[in-house]
Amino acid sequence: MKFEMHSHTRENDICVTMDADDIVRAYKGVGYDGMVITNHFFDLSLEWYKDELSGCCHDGIIDYYLRGFRAAKKTGDEIGVKVLMGIELRFDGDKNDYLVYGIDERFLYDSPLLNTLTLDSFLETLPDGALVYQAHPFRDGMSVTNPSKLYGVEVYNGGTSCDRNSFADIWADKYSLKKISGSDFHRIDHLGKGGVVFERDIGDMHSLVNELKAQRYLLIKDGAVWT
Repeated sequence: MKFEMHSHTRENDICVTMDADDIVRAYKGVGYDGMVITNHFFDLSLEWYKDELSGCCHDGIIDYYLRGFRAAKKTGDEIGVKVLMGIELRFDGDKNDYLVYGIDERFLYDSPLLNTLTLDSFLETLPDGALVYQAHPFRDGMSVTNPSKLYGVEVYNGGTSCDRNSFADIWADKYSLKKISGSDFHRIDHLGKGGVVFERDIGDMHSLVNELKAQRYLLIKDGAVWT
């Protein structure tokens, strides 16, 4: 089952050139069976939409954040693409980004705004089974995170240069971190560059997390499946 693991939507990111509906249809067109919407959750994303969010309570902010995922899921349900929710999280005062799999909408509503936490306090709040990968750890401005606090790293990122991806791969090997790949979709030339191919069907986030833990998948790098 071919899955995109890192995608953004225009509903929640001013740098993205396509709406959620068009993105899901594009992924179906290149043979993907599913995708995880990992829109940014950080202070800048709240700043992007400060006018729309003015006066919003906590739940209103979460409602707004979930627009892209919900639109993508609606299209996915209509055309047969499994769309799941993840996040790309950055904490205030930190430039590192983290891909998180295994949380749901209820977690977002029940938690403080996640960007206001630290990595340590966030890890303490995570539900059992949730997985945290550092995204594109060798991109300019990033710093490597203590590997003991990570489940894995994104060793291929479709928006990052080959040499930086290679550094991430080496780092994962050195510290025995699990590997993930994602296109980091923002525009059409990112389409299908990354992701994974699962051996088994993915029906929900629980099964996706189980398959990640079982390591029953292959990485997609630059559009090709690596065996």
